[in-house]
Amino acid sequence: MLYQTIKFYIARLTVSLLMVVGVGFSFLYFVHEIALPNVVFDDIAVQWAVFVICIFFGFIGYGILGEQRFHNSLYNLKNISPELLVGSIKNQFEELIKFTYSSYFLPAKGKKYRKLGVLQFADYLLSIGDESSSALNIYAQALIQSPQNARFKKPLLSILNRGELLNQHEIDLLLIMFQKEDERDPVLTSYLAQIFLKAKQWSGQTEPVFISALNEENENSSDIVRFVLPIYLAHERTDEQALRFYVKALKYNVQEEDQIKNILGVTFCDGNLIGVAPDLHKNCERVFSQLSDVRQAQLKLKSDETKISYKLKKIKFLRKEDLKDLKSLKNEMGLVASRVSIVWVGIKKIIILLRSFSKWVLLRILDFVFQFGELPFKTKAGSFAVVLILIVGGQIYNEFWFPAQPKSINNSLVDSKQIKGNKGKFLYTVQIGALESSRNANKRVANLKKKNIESLYLVKAKKRRSPGYWYKLRVGKFKTKSEASDFANQLVASKTVKNYFIIPLPKK
Repeated sequence: MLYQTIKFYIARLTVSLLMVVGVGFSFLYFVHEIALPNVVFDDIAVQWAVFVICIFFGFIGYGILGEQRFHNSLYNLKNISPELLVGSIKNQFEELIKFTYSSYFLPAKGKKYRKLGVLQFADYLLSIGDESSSALNIYAQALIQSPQNARFKKPLLSILNRGELLNQHEIDLLLIMFQKEDERDPVLTSYLAQIFLKAKQWSGQTEPVFISALNEENENSSDIVRFVLPIYLAHERTDEQALRFYVKALKYNVQEEDQIKNILGVTFCDGNLIGVAPDLHKNCERVFSQLSDVRQAQLKLKSDETKISYKLKKIKFLRKEDLKDLKSLKNEMGLVASRVSIVWVGIKKIIILLRSFSKWVLLRILDFVFQFGELPFKTKAGSFAVVLILIVGGQIYNEFWFPAQPKSINNSLVDSKQIKGNKGKFLYTVQIGALESSRNANKRVANLKKKNIESLYLVKAKKRRSPGYWYKLRVGKFKTKSEASDFANQLVASKTVKNYFIIPLPKK
C-alpha cells in the first residue's frame, strides 16, 4: 500500500511539473513574445492561474483518465462473446486487475476497483467451470472480498477436498467460510471437518470446526473422536473444552475409555468446575459415580496429592524468591515508586501523548486527502475553481491596496529636470523602453540586470497631453552617437531588447 501511495503522488507530481514546464511556460512565452510583444504588465496572477490549472489536470485529470480506462475495460468484459478465446479473456481480466495497482489509484480506491474486477472475473470462471490453480486463486480473492457470497464456496470446497495436505493459507480460507456464517450451517461444518480430517489438519484454528461437527453428531463424529482424542490425551488436556469432548467421546466406545474416566473423576474430586461449569461438573459426577469404590478412593487420593503438591511447589517457589528481585518487581508494578521512576513515567506519558497527537493530525490529513479523492468530479473542479478565484482575488487586492514600493532601483531614478548643461555639447544614451508604471519599470530593470546589463537608470518625465509620468528606461552614456548605436545593436542581436532610441544628453 505504501509503495502504491508513493507511486500515486510521484506520478501526479511528475505530470503536473511536466505540464507546468511544457504547457505553462509555452503559454507565457506565447503571451509575452507573440500575442503581446510590446506590452509590459504584471503577470503574477496569470502565472498562478497557469500553475493551479496544471496542478488540477496533473492530479485530478490524471486520476480521471485512469478511472475512465478501468470502467471502459470492465464494461467491455461484461458482455463477452462466446466466440472469443478463453485465454484472451483471462489475460484481459488479469491485466485489468494489475491495472488497479498502478499509479492512477490510491490503495483504497485501487482495492475498491480490484474488488469489482475480481468478482466479475470469478463469475466468468464459474460460467466456464474452470477449476485450475489460477481459478482457485481468483475464487479465493472473490471470497475474501465478499465473504457472504455463497456462490464461490462450492468450487473452493470441491478443489480443496482432494486429500492433499493443506497449507496455512488454505486453512485460513476455509476458516473464513466457517466464521462468516451468520448461523452455523451443518452441511458446511461437516464438509469442512471432512476436509480437515482427510488432510489431517490439526491446530487451534481447526479445533472449533471439529468440536462443532461433533456437537452436531453427524456421520463424521466417530472419525473426529478417533482423530482428536489421542491429541487431547497426548497433551494431557483438562480444560473445559477438552472435558466436554471427553464426555461426548464416551458415547463412541473408544479404547481410551478408562483413561477418560480417570480424568473426569479426578476433575470431579478437584471441584474446580462447580462455579464455572455446573453442568459439566454434574457430568463428571455421573461418570465418577459409575466407578467402583476402590477406584473412587484412588482418584480422591490422587486429587488430594495433587493439591498438596501444588501447595508445596508454591511454598518452595516463594522460598527461592530473591529480595532484590522482589523489590525490582514491586517497582515495576508500581507498588513502590522512586523519584526517578516517577519523572520517567511522566516523560513517557508526554512522549506518548505527543506521538498520539501527531499520529491523529497525520491521519486526519490523510483522511482529508482520501475523502477529497473520492468526491465527484464536479465537486473537485469547483473546489479548484474557488481556490483559483481566491488566489487571483487576493493578488489583485494586494496590488491595489498595498502596491509594491521600489527598493534597490530608486538610486537610478533621475528627474528629467536634473539633466542640464551647455548647448552644443552632448553625450548619448540608449533608451530601450518607456513605461507608465514605476513598479513595472523597476521590474524591467531588475530583469535586465540579471542579464548582466549595467549602467541602467530610469528617467521620470511628465506626460505632455495627459496626467501622469513616463518612466524612461535608459542604458549607459556614450561620447559619440556611433558608440551608442553599436551598443544598442548588440542588445538587439542578443535579443535583450527589440527597439531602441538614441537620445542626446547635454553634458554637465
